[in-house]
Amino acid sequence: MNSHRFYLIVGSLLLIFVVAACALSPASSSTGSTSVPAAATNMPVSAATATNLPVSASGSGNCANAYFPVSTGNSWSYSSTGGALGTYTYTMTVADVSDNVFTTTEVSSLGTGTASIVKWKCKDGKLAALDAGSNSLSMSGSKFSMTSNSITADGYNIPGTFGSGTTWSEKVTVKGTIQAGTRTLDSQIVSKVDCSTAGTDTITGPAGTFNTVKATCNQTVAVSALVQGTPMPAGAPVPVSITNWYAKGVGLVQSVRSTAGSTENIVLTQYRIRSFTL
Repeated sequence: MNSHRFYLIVGSLLLIFVVAACALSPASSSTGSTSVPAAATNMPVSAATATNLPVSASGSGNCANAYFPVSTGNSWSYSSTGGALGTYTYTMTVADVSDNVFTTTEVSSLGTGTASIVKWKCKDGKLAALDAGSNSLSMSGSKFSMTSNSITADGYNIPGTFGSGTTWSEKVTVKGTIQAGTRTLDSQIVSKVDCSTAGTDTITGPAGTFNTVKATCNQTVAVSALVQGTPMPAGAPVPVSITNWYAKGVGLVQSVRSTAGSTENIVLTQYRIRSFTL
């Protein structure tokens, strides 16, 4: 739910780590070209389409958010087209909810399956996709695994409300180690996101028709290899333009992410919300 893929942070990290891991793979060509996992479709998902399910709460304590229901077992399934990785699906599920933190697990159909686990932090309904400190993020796939060694984070990427004129931002720096076969890569990812509300829309997709709030964001992602602890940039920071649509009591129903050369369209296909109140 993106990228990550709830997506403002997790989507970019997943893409970067998958590409980096493939580049490290012994199967990579001697010219240094990167192989992208073949697109997978029709991935089995565990979420059932939610229809008039019993409701009780939108979250717990500081994690209560009307536009991202935080309850253990809530899940969302998405389909992505048009992006650099081709067509794929993924499902994100909430677990380990407390007053101030919760965890999401995301399973993607990329290759033979790519999974990420993210620890979130909450304050007054504002949700930050990566909690500061180590061990807040891990990812694994058929060709690689990644563990975070340290994370620094400021701000948040889902506001408590989407009122007119609301703005928010988040900066996250992740240092981690990628293992691909017998090779390792120490890397650093710096993601900066600035967002604002942009009115309301009615969105129709595979999961139904929703009245939504709209948010537009600008993100930059800088990738570096860490050589004896010193960041060595892998290129210029990558700019990403993002538009997200959130439905009250449901969550993210669509996300469009544009970078140079591609526009990724992510749509909600199925969801299961165990508990929610308006």
